[in-house]
Amino acid sequence: MPDRGELMLPGAKEYADGCIARSRKVVAETRCVIDVPYGDDFYHRLDIFLPDDETLTGLPVLLFFHGGAWRHGFKEWLGFMAPVLTNLPAIFVSANYRLTPEAKHPAPFNDCVDALAWLYRNVADYGGSPDRLFVGGHSAGGHLAALAGLKRDAWAARGLPDDVVKACFPLSGPVNLRLDEMDPEGRRIKVTRLLLARDEDDRDASPLDQLAGNRTPFFIAYGENDLPEVVLNNGELIAALAREDCVVESHEFAGTGHSQTNENCGDPKNLWVQTVRAWMATPPPYGG
Repeated sequence: MPDRGELMLPGAKEYADGCIARSRKVVAETRCVIDVPYGDDFYHRLDIFLPDDETLTGLPVLLFFHGGAWRHGFKEWLGFMAPVLTNLPAIFVSANYRLTPEAKHPAPFNDCVDALAWLYRNVADYGGSPDRLFVGGHSAGGHLAALAGLKRDAWAARGLPDDVVKACFPLSGPVNLRLDEMDPEGRRIKVTRLLLARDEDDRDASPLDQLAGNRTPFFIAYGENDLPEVVLNNGELIAALAREDCVVESHEFAGTGHSQTNENCGDPKNLWVQTVRAWMATPPPYGG
């Protein structure tokens, strides 16, 4: 993992170090395939975590994207999540994508959809079903997962079916990137401008501006003590999705902060884990 410099949020280094330590233990003890390329760039890599039973086929697959303010983070942060999903049984896939400021929108988003397309065409080789693909992510990864679950034109451009994403699970994701609604001197606008090549791309990069005609089911979760904009804007996203022809459910985790929502995803008793498992086993209807 390259050195990307100091993480931005308080406690983020401790969060990342803890996730990496937990994930290394899972990699050592779990059937997995590490550093699978889905493209030509250094960051175009997947880690695929599999059930113990090598004879299983037709399994549901969760493609999950790490956080890190689009500037930090790696797939190696997420392996700790695998055991509570592989024992469903299911396949858990942690993906890298190119990072800012070197890569600007839509490059990270395109990477995420390219990873989805790669899985659609190749996951059967690992026992997964291309007809049972789900996407999720935490923080910046939640933002990218939401876009990947909404932008059907990106699916069509890659020859993917109109219902390729069976459900989307953004966790503590920033879903409103509209610059004119941000403090011009605040942290949020500075981080967002690292992602955007041009200010006028902010709507295209905002899940809140991609909702028209959505039919993908969404389970949206965040913490009570999350970043203020995450709480506010996810509430707006939930209300807006409820006006579309899609299933939408949500949960606010009491007393939980931004990093904790992801740290708790290794706990089989966690509501996010339980909901994701239930939806992967029996997907909600596509469309409301």
